[in-house]
Amino acid sequence: MPQSFAGTRPGAWCLMVAAAVVLSCASEADLEARYQRGIKAARASEWPAAIDDLEAFVGKACAGAPGSPHCREAFVALGRGYEQRGQPARAWVAFDTALGLPPHTRDRAVRDDLERAERELADQQQAGHDKGPVIVRYRDEVTDEYTPRSVVVSIDGSPVFTNDRHASDLRSPDFAKVWGGSVAAGPHVLVVETEHGCKPGEVPRCAASHVHHAWSFDTHAHTPVTVEVRAFVEAHAGEPTARPVLEMQTR
Repeated sequence: MPQSFAGTRPGAWCLMVAAAVVLSCASEADLEARYQRGIKAARASEWPAAIDDLEAFVGKACAGAPGSPHCREAFVALGRGYEQRGQPARAWVAFDTALGLPPHTRDRAVRDDLERAERELADQQQAGHDKGPVIVRYRDEVTDEYTPRSVVVSIDGSPVFTNDRHASDLRSPDFAKVWGGSVAAGPHVLVVETEHGCKPGEVPRCAASHVHHAWSFDTHAHTPVTVEVRAFVEAHAGEPTARPVLEMQTR
């Protein structure tokens, strides 16, 4: 028995376990309800309600692997909701995320959605005249059994940084600047793709990995924005090995 429960009566322990199970079931039921409400609202073009429920659903049910089987449909519906709200960058990210999830029987339709969001974002950016400076920084904190092989950073679909020969140089406890420049003030999409291999003898604790992740971020006229991307290893329930993942923050 865990030390923090030493001295707990067996009956009390059983009640605590039962309560945890009930809470877990209630949480899953609530997420399912939010998904169903969100999809129903999306089909009725009730976008504010749909976005509210679907954002809550994907934030919990789709945050890790393997995720809910509803995640793909939820992201597609969110993308269409963001489009209706005039947010093509967020729509792009939602459609891009959906393409990475099963089932893949309707990928062509989602790619059409993604291409439409890309055009809408480009049109939105061309309508403005102000520029905002951006710095992109990256660091690789994956564990020793992994070997970084490549890093590709794109902004709005255009690669701004590629390293497929010396990706291990980016393995550091500190962030390294990989790109700096000016872009149109307003929303943008950052996509980062990384590949990691396994060091010899580490295969039981390591699985070669390709990670593709998209985020939206905003820039402001004449105000610098720093975008930081971190690669690290994360374990997910039901998977035999921890895998590299990416996270992004701006400041």
